[in-house]
Amino acid sequence: MCYEVRASLPNSVVYARFQAKNGGVPLRFESSMQDRLDEQFELLTRNIGYLVHPLIAGELKGSPAIADVGTGTGLFLSQIAQQFPTATLCGFDISSELFPATGALPTNMELKVMDVKRPPPIAKRNRFDLVHVRLLTAAMTASDWEMAVPNIVLLLKPGGALQWEEGNFANARHLRGPIDSTVSAARLMGTLFRDSLKGNFSHGWNTLPQIMRASALVNVEEDIVSSDRIPETRRSLTANGMRAIFAWARNRANADKAGPLSMDNLQELEAQAKRDIESGCYVRFDIHVVIGFRPS
Repeated sequence: MCYEVRASLPNSVVYARFQAKNGGVPLRFESSMQDRLDEQFELLTRNIGYLVHPLIAGELKGSPAIADVGTGTGLFLSQIAQQFPTATLCGFDISSELFPATGALPTNMELKVMDVKRPPPIAKRNRFDLVHVRLLTAAMTASDWEMAVPNIVLLLKPGGALQWEEGNFANARHLRGPIDSTVSAARLMGTLFRDSLKGNFSHGWNTLPQIMRASALVNVEEDIVSSDRIPETRRSLTANGMRAIFAWARNRANADKAGPLSMDNLQELEAQAKRDIESGCYVRFDIHVVIGFRPS
């Protein structure tokens, strides 16, 4: 599974870092949060098949103003800048923890702290031709969506487009690959994680189209693909998500030392989960891409 707990670019530089010479992707159970989220973004984008939905990409001209909500390391903006080098780029996140240093940003990019559960600053309203959002579900409750979507719509200028991507992690499953592959630890940890965040994972992906229409967006469309649409990404996507799951589990173990997930148990489970993935176990869930336009 792949989650942000606090997203076809086959030639991208970031993804190439993770490619093995034989065309596979090495398992990485030790990496920074920034590296994991960048890898996650690349793998999901490859399976979606595009960075910007074709119906939106055809409308972006010249020097558009583009925002990314939940921007993290700003990778989406860095990639869209390659297509629109003179665009005005603005990233928003609940925390600046993952932001690159200000001096490392191009002159046409800024990163700001913003809570989507509150209306955006007046200076940022009615400004953007495209607002992109990906994977907020772990930080959202059922009631948050009807606040967050209208707040984000306020960022759009008339005629602007919203593109929002969420995973149906409530239905994520770890599956067997070859007949001799193992799944026990990966499936156990995936189930514990999914059940723990069921209240978050059960919403958003299935209500976005309706809420976007209720927020006065038009021409709302939904695109759904499997997280393993490109089979070559299965191994690395599964390992990427498992790193997030064990980070969550270690936090739980630290907070509840008498609980079932002790540090000793986690060490054994993590080693077995890695063997499961090496043997061919992989995760599968649906990715929902919902787009809509503010009326001109």
